[in-house]
Amino acid sequence: MWQRERTPELTERQGAASVRAVALVLPGGSMNSRGRHLKIVEWGLRSLMAQIADQGAEDGIAVHLLRYRYRGWNGGEAHTAVDTQWALEEIQQRYGEVPVALIGNSLGGRAAFWTAGHPSVVSVTGVAPWLPAGDATEQLAGRKVLIMHGDADRSQATPEQSLAYAERARRITPDVCRFEVAGANHYLLNRAPDCWALATDFVLATIGSRPLNPVIVQAMSVAAGLRMPLPVGFGRRMVAAG
Repeated sequence: MWQRERTPELTERQGAASVRAVALVLPGGSMNSRGRHLKIVEWGLRSLMAQIADQGAEDGIAVHLLRYRYRGWNGGEAHTAVDTQWALEEIQQRYGEVPVALIGNSLGGRAAFWTAGHPSVVSVTGVAPWLPAGDATEQLAGRKVLIMHGDADRSQATPEQSLAYAERARRITPDVCRFEVAGANHYLLNRAPDCWALATDFVLATIGSRPLNPVIVQAMSVAAGLRMPLPVGFGRRMVAAG
């Protein structure tokens, strides 16, 4: 029986009506699967997307999430990265040459780093990203990079891998910071308010909506290293400051 070929899809725009920059959210998935995307991975990122959209709307920031054709990376086919490249081109078609901040969770983190060389990309945020040894870093030149990872993550997206990747990335660009989330597993649920506040602050700063938070500036310094503890209560402090 003939089946229509699947195509990737951007979710409906959140945030600004008049768009000058875009935050593109890339959800997690599976290493190998040709199944359809899972709505539950979108659900886990709703709060982050809402924060970016609400806080960035007045500055013209739009938010989209990418729904992949397949939920798997699928080896050399790298479907997740191919679909992300499509999304970046689609954003340019819709909005022109606007700056884009990539936010990738787990499998989506790998896609974000793979496609960071696209000329529209200004920053990459990896949330418990899957970054196997040997993945390239040269495409990060000129980009700002944030990685956050639970130190109790026992998935295949290990904190040891993201640390090694960050160390290599810092040789390409000085604007790299990596935060460790004490006691958190792959899903970061027990520290979600702090993690989403940090990601939101970084994204909005790197697309020109606000200055970089001093906590992020400190984490980017060479002296700070790449195992910066994410301050407990960071999310509450950001809400109070706002």
